[in-house]
Amino acid sequence: MSRGFSPAVATALAAGHVRLLSFAKLEFSGQTLYVHNGIGEYSFDGQTWQGLGDLATISAVEEGTDVSPYSITLTLSLLDSTLAEQALEENYYMRPVTIYLGVLDEDDQFVQETNPVNTKNPVQLWSGHMDQMAVNVGSDQGDVITMTCESQLSLLQRSRNLMFTNTWQQSRYTGDKFFNLLAFVEGVKITWKGKASAIAPGDIDLAQPKGPETYRH
Repeated sequence: MSRGFSPAVATALAAGHVRLLSFAKLEFSGQTLYVHNGIGEYSFDGQTWQGLGDLATISAVEEGTDVSPYSITLTLSLLDSTLAEQALEENYYMRPVTIYLGVLDEDDQFVQETNPVNTKNPVQLWSGHMDQMAVNVGSDQGDVITMTCESQLSLLQRSRNLMFTNTWQQSRYTGDKFFNLLAFVEGVKITWKGKASAIAPGDIDLAQPKGPETYRH
């Protein structure tokens, strides 16, 4: 997938040697962190992105022809006090994560078009949310934070835990009687074009609705 790379960036990517940087925007509840897997600081999108060096890695970003919730894994340095604070103290679950890819030239600057209108570097590669975070102390890689992030498609596989009951409806919309007869629907037998009396005006709006045997079409 081209992702809309500018011609200059596409040419750089096709070259024999190219320097890439991965950027991660981590939107914790109390603070948004802007980090990359290089050294030093880079600026784009109106923000300054801090380098975490070789201790910061991002797993391969997968794609496929099927609609699947591909996940990624971020490995971050626990030696960074800000990251450690976010990992240990904040509620990170379901917080947004965005991954960008930056292409650098020989002067350690982002490759750009001569015409700024066509500039798109770094480019967004992936977006999703934080799912699980683990702190590993004394591992082969040192003290690190491992964060598993899920793509937005994973939300399609999660239950929203909504209940189509009158009690649930009243908790959300007090006075709404859309489900107030739902308890009588299960097992109901309706006589179509029968001789019994039709629904009387106001029956459905009763605070204590009648049973299904009352209603006929």
